[in-house]
Amino acid sequence: MRRPGLGAVLFMAVLMASTSGCMGLIAARESIESLRDPAYDSLDQKKITVSHTFTEPTDYLSEYVNRSTFIVNEDTTEIDIYFKVTFELSEAPPQVIQDFLVSNFLDNESHYVRATLTDSAGNIQWEQDVSENANPLEVRLQPNPSFAQGEWVLEVQARGGGQTTLTPSTTDNFLIIVTATNMCVQYPLVEDCF
Repeated sequence: MRRPGLGAVLFMAVLMASTSGCMGLIAARESIESLRDPAYDSLDQKKITVSHTFTEPTDYLSEYVNRSTFIVNEDTTEIDIYFKVTFELSEAPPQVIQDFLVSNFLDNESHYVRATLTDSAGNIQWEQDVSENANPLEVRLQPNPSFAQGEWVLEVQARGGGQTTLTPSTTDNFLIIVTATNMCVQYPLVEDCF
């Protein structure tokens, strides 16, 4: 003769054993994971920003140098470059002073911004050499058919000057932003893209 409560007791024992301890955590995690939205493809952007403002006339005596690196891999889909240069000091003084400065100091060797982006194979992918204002220039590099994978280098050499003691102040300055865009997998509720 069978007891009707024995099946219920066995079922409750199995249920309690499977929902306690580590086994219970696995079951709980799996049930919560099934409620979460699926992962999706997304874009992850890594930026390198190089900017500098020359604030003193004595800044002409030394060169500003910066070397920045970033990694390009098989997931990199494009590289965007933003480049802007303003040489206010060379345009601001009265004409006599400006003529003196230009003829003696403000040539391509005394004020300039030289920027070069080199890929991991040593090939120059982008470069600029300016000694006058450069309006915002935006360049987009596309893989053809793919980017050279590894460490890319952005090198910047610049020279300029400025003055902040008189009103209005005038400064030479530049801004370069390199943005590498990578495809990645985004999981809901997770900030990082993998």
